[in-house]
Amino acid sequence: MKTRAQLHGVAVPSIVVRIAVPMECVLGNRVLFGFEVLMILAISIQLALWFRPEPHSDWAYYWAAAGDVTRYERGGLSLWLLAIPKALGWSPLASALALNCLAALLLLCSSRALDPTAARWFGLLVALYLLLITPFFSIVQLDMLAAAQLAVGVWLLASPPSRWSRRFTFFVAAVMIAAGVSTKPQYALTLWAMLGLFVAAWLVLKRRMHPFLPILFAVLLAGSVTGFTIDLGLRALSGRSEAIRTNSAVTLYSGLLVSGTGPRCGYWSAGAAEAAKADLSKPLHHAVLDRLAQKPPTHWISVIGCKLPEIFRPGPYALYWLVESPNIRTRIDADPRRTEIDAAYRRALWWESHAYSALTLSILAMAAFTCIAMWRNAPLLALLPVLWITSFWVVHIVFEIQGRYFLGIFLLVPLLCSIALRVPRGVCGQISPKY
Repeated sequence: MKTRAQLHGVAVPSIVVRIAVPMECVLGNRVLFGFEVLMILAISIQLALWFRPEPHSDWAYYWAAAGDVTRYERGGLSLWLLAIPKALGWSPLASALALNCLAALLLLCSSRALDPTAARWFGLLVALYLLLITPFFSIVQLDMLAAAQLAVGVWLLASPPSRWSRRFTFFVAAVMIAAGVSTKPQYALTLWAMLGLFVAAWLVLKRRMHPFLPILFAVLLAGSVTGFTIDLGLRALSGRSEAIRTNSAVTLYSGLLVSGTGPRCGYWSAGAAEAAKADLSKPLHHAVLDRLAQKPPTHWISVIGCKLPEIFRPGPYALYWLVESPNIRTRIDADPRRTEIDAAYRRALWWESHAYSALTLSILAMAAFTCIAMWRNAPLLALLPVLWITSFWVVHIVFEIQGRYFLGIFLLVPLLCSIALRVPRGVCGQISPKY
């Protein structure tokens, strides 16, 4: 039996040939896609109508600041998307549901558009992840919008529509990436870490770079720098430039500088927020060095070691953020059936935790499989999903950890796996050696 074969003119392991099929850049099985969309929409809407969470904490800030430039501290361009339904008089719940359902649809479309597997396994994993986090759709958060914007940007780079010029497509892709980064500046750090890791891999492997990769990283770099600049510019425009120290820099204090080694190490804490405010009079690099000098290197190594399990296997978050909304928790506490409700809630958390672990491990395994399958033919392309995962891990070794911060790993890995399998011979008719 042959161990290698030709897939779109590229020699690949025969196992890849058995799962991949020639196809155009379309959604593929429309019945399955329609079922996925219907299930996600139905469950998210039902949960929203049943629980009706009200904005609190960060979510309350997003709702209050949407459309008000004077209150801007974070949220980027997506904050202005949230301002649209708010200006139309929609409730926070309806606005969150509409934007998060739109984000889910964009993520589903982009993941399935490039999926090279006959059974659409890559797209199915994205659909399952979205199904698992449907409780998060009711929350006024921008995490899903940021991930969707990045996904659309990467999809446009990998399969620019033939009816558009390539330059215009690259411009739109850069705009989408900039929007995602402005919404969640942590993505800028992740993309820059990914670029650094890629350059290091290129220098070590000394392999010829596929023509698609310089374009990909050039647009990612341009979009990330632009998005980061937009966020800084909006802070300056609102007169809240210090918010980068009192909000964004708190993730550094929580993740390392003020973190202990006990339970919930690396998570947000009130002490970290207070420490960031106390250091406002110092330049950030001086404040960081002073904090690091206060304890021996062994302490910082212990903190990082404490965080690693949560970094490698972040926990679920969707059901927690829904049920623990103050108005919902107040209702539960006042209910005569509180004991029964809490017991059911704990059982639901148990099932969510196990389903989440199985699904996220499957996605990580898919990245490893893609890397192994394509290594001999296009090692630098094969590394894309692995470097994306690794860059998240590297960034969060020093920055705050929280389950929802890792949402971008699992929603974009299937898309990057598709690119690694499809790009070498331009399955979509756009990416080719002559590119």
